[in-house]
Amino acid sequence: MEKGLGSGRKSKLCIDSHVSGERGEKLRVSSPGFFHIESSLEDIMIETKQLQYLVVCADLKSFSRAAEVLYTTQPNVSKVIRSLEEELGFPIFARETRGIRLTARGEQVYEYACRVMDNMEEMMSLSRTDSAEELHVSFNPSSWISACFADFYNANQQENVCFHVVTASTEEVIRRCARGIDELGFVYVMEDQMPFFEYQLERGHLAFTELKRVRAMLYPGDGSGEKEPDSAGQDLRRPVRLVQCYEDEFSLDRSWGMTGGKDGRNNIQVAVITNSDYVMNDLLCRTGLGNISGDYLDAGEEPGRRQGISLSGEDRPVCFGYIRKDGEIPGKWADKFLRFIQEHI
Repeated sequence: MEKGLGSGRKSKLCIDSHVSGERGEKLRVSSPGFFHIESSLEDIMIETKQLQYLVVCADLKSFSRAAEVLYTTQPNVSKVIRSLEEELGFPIFARETRGIRLTARGEQVYEYACRVMDNMEEMMSLSRTDSAEELHVSFNPSSWISACFADFYNANQQENVCFHVVTASTEEVIRRCARGIDELGFVYVMEDQMPFFEYQLERGHLAFTELKRVRAMLYPGDGSGEKEPDSAGQDLRRPVRLVQCYEDEFSLDRSWGMTGGKDGRNNIQVAVITNSDYVMNDLLCRTGLGNISGDYLDAGEEPGRRQGISLSGEDRPVCFGYIRKDGEIPGKWADKFLRFIQEHI
């Protein structure tokens, strides 16, 4: 790396964080891809590539394994790490016969590097040069919300706005909202999961607004032969195998499977976990696998809407609502999308 590369250039994006190092350094993150450490002794230029290689090497404790993950060669990984150590003026890794380990000062650098890489997505979004407005939103996998978003897009497709839409587990939606990646996160939570859910929200300085309560539903696969029982919450007569989109503390199949039916039986088994809507749909259409999720949020009867079996009644509702930063008012497009959702529930 050229020592003078990037020196004297004023970046459009500068995010400062004070570092309590031995030399009183201040780390300035500057786009595109350089980190400028200002010190009373010298100026040091660091590339984001070097920090990425550092994090991967430290996590895997091996240059050769890091090379496989980074799609490069072991000599190139060693060269990048060596150039970073030369810039900093001290060794980051101790080379041993069975691999590598971070030195004491390397541990400090690793912590700083992790913070930088964790925030890279946000920094890149801030450095966008286009003038389009943006909406960042996430939600639990839901055919109803997906269809609602498609209708929202059709109603606003002439606007100069870029939509960032992510489906994720409830834990991931909480994380994204807490870090400010998404303005809104829509989730389904069983009422008996609320104490732990609210604890997680408090930790992330988040607020939850309930929009509707629905039933927990089992949607049988087309090859299962299951018919809707006469009453809500009726126990299924034989074990049920499921395909679910995610597995975390708040997944509906986990909550239902832990408690079982009215007689306490646990006859639910997750056979497939996938984040692919295509895999989910094909398995529901071609196999006997079912899926547990919340009921539809409206009373529509569109063709192709899958019929489900009610697993719960008013005694064990599923709460649907949205997460946002506590005390913050949603932006223009977040507010428009939220109003659109509320109008269609």
